Amino acid sequence: MQSPLQLPVQRWSTDDVPSTQRFDYYADALGSALVPMQIARKPGADFAAQMTVADLGGLAVVRQTGTAHRCFTEARDLARSQERSFHLLVNVSAPWTIRHRGHARMAPGDVMLADSQIVYDIDTATDYEFVHVKFSEGWMRQWMPSPGALIGRPIEATTGWGRALSAFIAPLSAEFLLRSPLPISVIADQIGSLLALTLNDMGPPSSRPTRSDTALFDRIVEHMRQRSTSPSLTASEVAASLDLPLRSFHRCFEKCGDTFGNVLVRMRFENGMRMLQSPLLRRLTVSEIARRSGFCDASHFSRVVRARSGHSPSQIRRDGLPTLPEAFIAGAETP
Repeated sequence: MQSPLQLPVQRWSTDDVPSTQRFDYYADALGSALVPMQIARKPGADFAAQMTVADLGGLAVVRQTGTAHRCFTEARDLARSQERSFHLLVNVSAPWTIRHRGHARMAPGDVMLADSQIVYDIDTATDYEFVHVKFSEGWMRQWMPSPGALIGRPIEATTGWGRALSAFIAPLSAEFLLRSPLPISVIADQIGSLLALTLNDMGPPSSRPTRSDTALFDRIVEHMRQRSTSPSLTASEVAASLDLPLRSFHRCFEKCGDTFGNVLVRMRFENGMRMLQSPLLRRLTVSEIARRSGFCDASHFSRVVRARSGHSPSQIRRDGLPTLPEAFIAGAETP
């Protein structure tokens, strides 16, 4: 058996301090290990968190778990940062939302690259687990001369090279790296290669939508919301009802970083979640809720709910799981 590697590893756990000191303790840990930031706890909830950091030189692998909270940066936090760094976030468990050059909902397995010089706001509505790879600017530019092309863009775990990137990084931990059968340099190079391939796969970011684009998008979305429970609703029907050419209709979605199918499935998912969590609708079967939400069948509804919430419809109903944030941009439609 290969001898364990000697890597600098740091560990933080709120279990090591009195409950009254946990919040400040973890805020200081995040600031020293990652970047200066602020955190806010959820009202009425006990706070707990653990973090392990393995320094690979040029990049560090961070594994984080804990209870629901919000962490964010503002202009004053950016001013305190001593150097620029990049942060690859891989969601391992329950969904959470992030604002970073836009607003995105990260489903289990999804990935996002963040820039320490741009403010962000992460809200974990439930217990979370994610792997966080921190890169120095020098290391990042070896693989991606223009990392800004990928900053803030959700990388879905179900498509293209995003699938390989997520699958490779999600199992990484200090324990694995200390006993890795491969040289650390090989693992680091694999991460860089997958990032470059992912960027090539996704292509350049689309231009920012204008105010008129956003206004039209909001109008389309509101019309779709009124008809989202119709299982047969199509893009052509919505475009025609708004007197829009179909090409202009889809171009509006593209400019706003979304698709008709993505938005429609998100609406139906939200319809279903509200019904699953309503005490007044406990007598409805999951199949009936799926139909009323706009899904053609219960199996599709179940796949979407599990992919986007991390739980089955039956678990959500039985355990009374908390409502997910309403304002988010979800991943692609689950097949």
